[in-house]
Amino acid sequence: MKKSQTNEVVVNIFGNDYRITSEDMDEERIKKIAEIVDKKMRDIHREFPLPSTTKIAVLACLNLVDEYLQKEEHLNKKISELEQRINSLILKIDEVIT
Repeated sequence: MKKSQTNEVVVNIFGNDYRITSEDMDEERIKKIAEIVDKKMRDIHREFPLPSTTKIAVLACLNLVDEYLQKEEHLNKKISELEQRINSLILKIDEVIT
């Protein structure tokens, strides 16, 4: 049985270092995720200078999940539109060959 490799990287998010270990994500992906979280927290802190890092982190999380859900809804809408077009094309092809 192949043993999976554990990746470990130290990232800095909003001035704090975190040691992240993962067996299914490579170091570059972990760093990219940390950069996104750090940027979102700094953006929120710039707009709303809250004294609590926890509150900033929660707002960042809410914002990131909202962005994710918006993109997911957009993608699902596009998938639905493509499925309808494919079905329409299949019907047209069926009409031509029958």
